[in-house]
Amino acid sequence: MNQNTPEGSIPSGSAYRPYYSYAPEMQSERNISDQSPPISSASSAPASSASPASAGRPAPRPAPAARPARQSSASSAPSSKSTRYGLWAIVAVVLIMFSLVAVIYIAADGSSGVGSGNRIAVIHVSGVMYTGDFMYGSGIAGSDSVARHIRAAADNNSVKAIVLRIDSPGGTAASAQEINIEIQRAQAMGIPVVTSMGDTAASAAYYVASQTDYIFATPATMTGSIGVIGRHVDNSSIYEENGVNITVFRSGEFKDMGADYRGLTAAERAYWQHIIDVSFNTFVNDVAAGRGMTREEVLILADGRVFLGEDALKNGLIDDYGNLYTAADKAAELAGISSYTLVFPDRVTLSSLLF
Repeated sequence: MNQNTPEGSIPSGSAYRPYYSYAPEMQSERNISDQSPPISSASSAPASSASPASAGRPAPRPAPAARPARQSSASSAPSSKSTRYGLWAIVAVVLIMFSLVAVIYIAADGSSGVGSGNRIAVIHVSGVMYTGDFMYGSGIAGSDSVARHIRAAADNNSVKAIVLRIDSPGGTAASAQEINIEIQRAQAMGIPVVTSMGDTAASAAYYVASQTDYIFATPATMTGSIGVIGRHVDNSSIYEENGVNITVFRSGEFKDMGADYRGLTAAERAYWQHIIDVSFNTFVNDVAAGRGMTREEVLILADGRVFLGEDALKNGLIDDYGNLYTAADKAAELAGISSYTLVFPDRVTLSSLLF
């Protein structure tokens, strides 16, 4: 579990920006103008160039100059208008199709699979774990969001089981513990919770998985990493080199512990280690309880190492190999149902964006 806070926000959302360009129409008007004959072509010859046959006759009246600009503008107007109508028609069709798909998806509640009224909720723990509310797909697994989806699933009478789809390198101890509270609440209500690990489920993410009823992974999954880490950065030499002087007023000896403008005292180092040790003991004890292992068995594995799924299975950190659908079948078995429909409450839908 990483005790650090995120260093900067993670961007989310789409960079796509639709725009309309009328450059092709403007170019066609310029081409028409360029192809028109010069205005002075009919009368530019001097009078002395007249042929002998025309001598003594009044010169013919020159033809009126053409007005290509006005004519090209008039002729291109219908084309320009029809192009605009065509673009609006395309936009309207796209919006109608999107609305129909959204209505169908919302009506199905993000469901997939064949089954009855029995539902199994698939809830994702994806990205680095922190406390807070972050949308699925943002790169951060917020404990507020995950806990809210677990609680809503547990309170829904049609949901018979929950599958946690975990793909996370870990995060803070507090975020894992907040999620674990909701896992234990669901279990107390008789709703089994099964884990399906993706590429990675390490540290705080394994902490969460260890509290579920059954864990699936693949032989290539990276998991484990039972341990706690904290860090302190001492930038005092940088401040000194740049002539920055810092005056501190504090109410107690430890109030500015961890500040980057100075190193740690011996007492502060000892206290930091105490914080790490307490968090580590809680981690180990909870994993032992969740996995049905002794504390000593967990301590052998709790040196911070990550394990491939194959080694994790041998050491009792996971229960079996499988994917999301294997986990869903196991959840149905534990719930005592023979048919079910998968629902994905944390997927982004039109309704989640609007409300």
